[in-house]
Amino acid sequence: MKAIKLLLVEDHDSVSLGIQYSLKQEPSYSFDIKATSDANSAFNELKNNDFDIVILDLILKGKIDRGQFTSGDELLSYLSKLEYRPKVIVMSKIDSFDMLDYVVSVLDADAYILKSKTSLQEIIPAIDAVLSGDNFFSDSIKKILRYNENLLDMDIVDRIILKAISNGLKQNEIAEELKIKRYAMTVSAIEKRIKKLKIRFDAHTSPHLIALAIKNGIIS
Repeated sequence: MKAIKLLLVEDHDSVSLGIQYSLKQEPSYSFDIKATSDANSAFNELKNNDFDIVILDLILKGKIDRGQFTSGDELLSYLSKLEYRPKVIVMSKIDSFDMLDYVVSVLDADAYILKSKTSLQEIIPAIDAVLSGDNFFSDSIKKILRYNENLLDMDIVDRIILKAISNGLKQNEIAEELKIKRYAMTVSAIEKRIKKLKIRFDAHTSPHLIALAIKNGIIS
């Protein structure tokens, strides 16, 4: 049984209690859970404790006048700038493409679960994925993102990255490859590109991504 220190940021008591109950029933993990209902309290917890995972709602009510953060996405924006941060699983009702793209591509969330009748069943698979270095997105989230990211719109940088991954290059090596080809890009930007490529292809891992890219004729 793996011990996990988890921060839950959710302002609806019934949802928070439901998540906590669901986590405590999972035999694969032993969760040490700290629950809070607003972004500033969560920020204070993050300053004073080391968490493995944060489950974060984007829209939070209460105590907005008592600190610097007024919402979950502002807290995530702060976290995204840290050199080290816990894995972040967003759990929200927001399903607009602009916000999804912002949270996934800019704020670099590790997982996004759309709140629904089945969302509790997705929490453990999401935790499994992020702890192993992969991403997790609800099927409905992936459909929304893929609908707006047509495979035919892939640019040359995407194709260079896919080919480099297929050749076994690491992300810092891919950055050097792109620099040589005059497409300078940071390792962080490459990570975000790979994340979006996984969403486009519905790939769970990098080898899975490459297999699907070859199958679709994107690379050979």
